[in-house]
Amino acid sequence: MQKPRRLLSSLTLLGITSVMANLASTAEAQKPNVIIIYTDDLGYGDLGCYGAEGYETPHLDQMAKEGMRFTDFSTSSSICTPSRAGLLTGRYAKRWGHNGKVYFPDSKDGMPPSEITIAEMLKTEGYQTALVGKWHLGHQPEYLPTSQGFDYFFGIPYSNDMWHDPKTPLADNAVFREDLTRKDYLDSKLANKSSRNRVPLMQGTEVIEWPVDQAQLTRRYTEEALAFIRENENGPFFLYFAHAMPHIPLYASEQFKGKSEHGLFGDVIQEIDWSVGQLLTFLKERGLAENTLVVFTSDNGPWLSKKKDAGNAGPFRAGKMTDYEGGNRVPCIAWKPGTVPAGKVCNIQTSTLDMFPTIAALAGAELPSDRAIDGLDVSSILKGEFENAPQHDYHLYRSKNAIRVGDWKYVKGKKKIELFNLATDKGEKENLAKSHPEKVQSLAKKLTEVNAQMKPPR
Repeated sequence: MQKPRRLLSSLTLLGITSVMANLASTAEAQKPNVIIIYTDDLGYGDLGCYGAEGYETPHLDQMAKEGMRFTDFSTSSSICTPSRAGLLTGRYAKRWGHNGKVYFPDSKDGMPPSEITIAEMLKTEGYQTALVGKWHLGHQPEYLPTSQGFDYFFGIPYSNDMWHDPKTPLADNAVFREDLTRKDYLDSKLANKSSRNRVPLMQGTEVIEWPVDQAQLTRRYTEEALAFIRENENGPFFLYFAHAMPHIPLYASEQFKGKSEHGLFGDVIQEIDWSVGQLLTFLKERGLAENTLVVFTSDNGPWLSKKKDAGNAGPFRAGKMTDYEGGNRVPCIAWKPGTVPAGKVCNIQTSTLDMFPTIAALAGAELPSDRAIDGLDVSSILKGEFENAPQHDYHLYRSKNAIRVGDWKYVKGKKKIELFNLATDKGEKENLAKSHPEKVQSLAKKLTEVNAQMKPPR
C-alpha cells in the first residue's frame, strides 16, 4: 500500500509545483513593461498639446488625449549629465559629488558604478533592459550602460555636438563615413573640438560607425527600439529611449526635412513625433499597451542661445543651464491605457526624480535602503488619484543657489536675491524679496541645510 501512496504524493507534489510555477509565471507576466522616452533640450512649449506652433505633433497630442499631461514637471538639473543621472537613480547628482557640468570625450570619469539605476533595480525583478539613444554618464568601460544594468546599448555615448575618443574600441566591422578611415579614427589629432559633430555610434561597448549619420539617427533608434520590444514582448522589459535631438546640431531624414513651417527645428520635432507614433501603434498592435507604461519627457529646457535652432520654454523664464523655470520645467506625458486615466491634466509638482521610486513600486521592487532617494512614489498620481498626493519637501536647482518649497522659489544670484511665487507668477517676472523678507530668510536657511545634506561622504 506504500507504493500507491508514494505515487499519489509525487503526483500531488508535481501538481502543486506546476500550479506554483504557473502562478509565478502569471505574476511575472503582470509586471508592467516600462518605456521612458527622453528627448534632449526639448522645451515646455515645443509640443502641440503644450502650445507649439509652426509644426504638428499629432501622435504626442493623441498620447496626451489617451493619457496624462503634466504641467508642473521638472527635471533634476537644467543640463544634460546630472539630469540623466537624476532620472535613472532618483537622486540628485550632487549626492555623489557631481559638479553640475557635462562629460566630454576627453573626460576620464562618469557616474559612479555604486549608483543604482532603474535598469539595475529592474534586473532584480526579471526585466530585460535596453538603452537606445544617448547616454552621457561616462564613456569609459566602467561607466557605460552595460556596466549600469542595461543588457543592450545602441546609441551615442555623449552629446551629438561633440567628437570622439580614439581609445574607445572599434568593432571589427565598423563602418567609416565621410571618406574617413580606421587610421583616421585612431589619430588623436582628429579627436578634439575641431571635429565637432562627428560622434561615434556604439553597440554594446564598441563603436560600430564613425561618424554616425545623424540624419538617420531618429529612424534607426526607432527601428532598434521596436526590435527590442518585439524580442522581449513576453516581458517584462525596460526600454530607455533617449533621443539625440532636438539638441544641436539638428538633423532630419529626407522624409521629414523641409516639411514644417518652423524650419529644421520643426522638422526634427515632427520626426520625433512620428517615432512616438510608431512605438505606441506597435504596442497596441501587439497587445502590449495595457501592460506598458510609457513616459515622454525631456532632459532640460531649450538651449535658447541657439536661436532658430532652439526650442521654446513656453510661459517660463530663460532656458537650459539656468535656475529659472524655463530650464527646468519640461513637458511630460504618461500613457498606460486602463491605468492612467485618459485626458487627465496633472498640476501637481512632480519630477524626473520620481521615476525611480514610482517604477520600483509598479514593478514590486524594493528601494535601496543604504542611500537617500530624492524622488517620490507617484504611482497614485498616475492612476488619477490626486487627493493626498505625495508632496516634495523641496526642489533643488543645478547651481545649488536656488530652491523651491511649495510655490515659493528662492534664487541667490551673484548680484541680487530673488523670490518668486510660482502659483501667481510662473514666468518669474516679479521679485518679491523685498516685500517678503521672512520668506527669503526661511528659504535661504532651507537651501543651506539641503546643500549640507548633498555633500557626499568622504
